[in-house]
Amino acid sequence: MSHYLVAMLAAVLVAGADQASKAVALARWPVPATVPVAFVAIRCVLNRRGALAPIVGARALVALWVAAVALAVAALACMPGHGALAAVGIGAVVGGATGNLLDRLRRGAVVDFIVVGPWPAFNLADAAIVAGAGLILLSLR
Repeated sequence: MSHYLVAMLAAVLVAGADQASKAVALARWPVPATVPVAFVAIRCVLNRRGALAPIVGARALVALWVAAVALAVAALACMPGHGALAAVGIGAVVGGATGNLLDRLRRGAVVDFIVVGPWPAFNLADAAIVAGAGLILLSLR
């Protein structure tokens, strides 16, 4: 299977799972109450902050996303020897960025709902971005 296809499939799966999980979180926990689940807690938070969101508008965010996707395609072209691990990592990063961008455009905020220990709430898109970056780094070994 082509590395481009693997990356695209990973991106679509991550973005879809992220949006579905956020819809469930919003439907089940519309108020900011904390529900403990094992060592994790569920607390639905609308995060209006972000690295660039308060500074730039929606058009600039979409332009940055397009640039990131183009960079991902270029990275796949430059990394043919690094296999499917890099492709899945790149797809996970793009899918996570897509999920958070969709939230920002539709709601004006990103839905965060997973709380682990003292860290701020996050979502599946955030986890996919971090995991994808880790997979990319592992593929470079």
